[in-house]
Amino acid sequence: MTLADMKENERAIISYISNECEIKRRLFDMGFIKGNEISCVRRNPMGSPIAYDVEGSLVALRKTDAQKVGVVL
Repeated sequence: MTLADMKENERAIISYISNECEIKRRLFDMGFIKGNEISCVRRNPMGSPIAYDVEGSLVALRKTDAQKVGVVL
């Protein structure tokens, strides 16, 4: 499962970030680290961007980037 598959108010644990992700380093800097808890706060009706709460910060990601971050519920 990826971040893009999460529903609003769902919580999960980050399991990986794909090596093909162009913003991998930026995600690490924002707290997207394996083992951290993340929750989907708000989904845009058009599909992108999607807002997530990670480490107490609200971060919006494009759906294409969210599809490259794996999570487990």
